Amino acid sequence: MLPAILALLCAWFAVRWYVGDTIAEYAPAPDDGGRELAEMAVRWAPDDPLTHWRLANFEMRDFSATNIKAAVEQYRLAVKASPYDFRYWVELGRALEASGDRDSAEKALRRAVELAPSYSYPQWHLGNVLLRQGKVDEAFTHLTRAAATDNAMQPPVFALSEQVYGNDINAITKVLPTPALRMQFALNLVNTNRFDEAARVLRLISDADQKAQSAIGDQIVEALLVKKQYRAALSILREIEPDASHLPMLGQIWNGGFESDVPLLDPKPFRWQINPRPQAQISVDTLAHSGARSLRIVFRASARLESIAASQTVIVEPDTNYRLQFYQRTEKLATGAAPFVTINDQVFGGPLATSQPAAGGTNDWQQVTVDFKTRPQGDGIAITFTRGNCGEPTEICPIFGTVWYDDFNLQRIGGPGASGRSAGTNNR
Repeated sequence: MLPAILALLCAWFAVRWYVGDTIAEYAPAPDDGGRELAEMAVRWAPDDPLTHWRLANFEMRDFSATNIKAAVEQYRLAVKASPYDFRYWVELGRALEASGDRDSAEKALRRAVELAPSYSYPQWHLGNVLLRQGKVDEAFTHLTRAAATDNAMQPPVFALSEQVYGNDINAITKVLPTPALRMQFALNLVNTNRFDEAARVLRLISDADQKAQSAIGDQIVEALLVKKQYRAALSILREIEPDASHLPMLGQIWNGGFESDVPLLDPKPFRWQINPRPQAQISVDTLAHSGARSLRIVFRASARLESIAASQTVIVEPDTNYRLQFYQRTEKLATGAAPFVTINDQVFGGPLATSQPAAGGTNDWQQVTVDFKTRPQGDGIAITFTRGNCGEPTEICPIFGTVWYDDFNLQRIGGPGASGRSAGTNNR
């Protein structure tokens, strides 16, 4: 009989624990009877930390001195039932601070950090408690640890640092202990359109550290390109790019003679962006005006061809006169709307100038010249290949034949600091 009685007792307590735990986990909102169910769960499973945690949560929702005191007691019972679970220590610490007992809150949160030093939330909550106690240096030690282990914590930590230190970028950068966090702070500033402050942060990071954090640097460059901050993007690329010879110069077309490789869908900015399609097959060819290679576009479009996927973004001086020169050659080009080159404003949008359309039929290399002026505050243009307008939108407008392009060269001919010299083509 004794084993049977013991089995029944064990089963009874196991069922009570299971029922209490289930009630605590699935208890509805307080207005729907959740508090009563949570209290029942505590009675059925008094040694289950989850039941005390759930009841404490309900107490915290009704914010009053009495309820906060009751919540603290329930969190203490949860900690007692599960002393090595950092989550209950975090909740106890938050409740203690809400009750006004900051010293005990600090002790509880320090215990949570001891139990889970690599988790962000204990570090975040301890840092906040210390900050409200005026322990600024120690607070940011824990806050920055939270930001280092959890990217989602970085924006609130950066916001707190600005609340404490204001616009003192040097002080903020100093409390961020790693180059990665400092780079992330610069990225955060870029994303909030604070480009000058981002530049100041980056100047405080050594070249070696920026190169070591090149992945974050790439994110900063991408964000600057989205924000149309082209010169700033190039400046950062110069810091993180291992080989400076792979970078364009201000006012220069990169690889204008196509002598360097032109990879498809090149992820690097300020290079030729090429995406060939069956109707417009784009590749590098050995038939060249000078040098060894040129760009070839083979048109095989029996229907309308809306766009030609080849372009390059070039960094230029605002409010400045430029001259674009290049050479083109055609073979058996037949169409009512020949392709031409367009210079588009990347900052404000819209074309600045267009070249004459390529001549139909077969023609040897011919030089093409396009003069244009950049807009004030416009520091980026795009050299694009465009298809002419066929007339009516419903017109089929086929195009067949081949066009070669070579020796793209950009010259600054007027504006601030203009000298009339060729700006060069880079890698030619």
